[in-house]
Amino acid sequence: MPAHPRIPNPQEGALQLFAYDLRELGEGKVSVTWIAEHEETTVSKAALYAALSGTRLPKRETVSTLLRWWAGDPTDEDRELDEYYIEPVWSWIDRLPRDHEGRRLAHQWRTRYQRLARDVAGKRRVGPRAARVDIAVPPEQQDLIKELKDLIGKTGLEDELWLLLGSFSFRVERYLAGESIPTDESCWALTERLASFIPSLDRLDVARRLMLSAEVARAARVRDRRIAREGRTA
Repeated sequence: MPAHPRIPNPQEGALQLFAYDLRELGEGKVSVTWIAEHEETTVSKAALYAALSGTRLPKRETVSTLLRWWAGDPTDEDRELDEYYIEPVWSWIDRLPRDHEGRRLAHQWRTRYQRLARDVAGKRRVGPRAARVDIAVPPEQQDLIKELKDLIGKTGLEDELWLLLGSFSFRVERYLAGESIPTDESCWALTERLASFIPSLDRLDVARRLMLSAEVARAARVRDRRIAREGRTA
């Protein structure tokens, strides 16, 4: 770290708290300078330090680079999985063994970063907040719902979600009703629970497909809301 690094005040806001916690995660692990000088690192040392200052939202490539060394372990990654990646920026997570303790931690941090990025983007909007509009469940979200129902159906417990998912069942019921869309973290949690009832389930493949379907569904809802607003003001 620099001789006098700027330590963010976690009480100032979510951005500062994120940076503060990220610094804490890196305590006792490889240094920022070491990460910056590694041959596989594609972001600058200045960007890595800036991500820990809490002065502005860091790019996801920067956050991913730090998390790869501080939450995961590159020496444990399976490099033969490269050709299957959907999102290269976070691909190292899927390269970790399924039972690696850093895998779930990394997904939690990625979800936290994605939420922070959405919040920051919302605050940057100029002018009054767009009026709320009601939309039908988009076809893309219906595809996600069907995918979830098919997976749950393989357990034979589709009519007893509580036995299958416990307290998580309330959240899944909202997904199935089209009222919300699962985060990456939730996709992984659901996959793990389903796998306990479906021994042959390929956790990596299923979780990855669910995350992609959820991402597509979220984009579809944004699209349909925009179209609805444009129609209202036409």
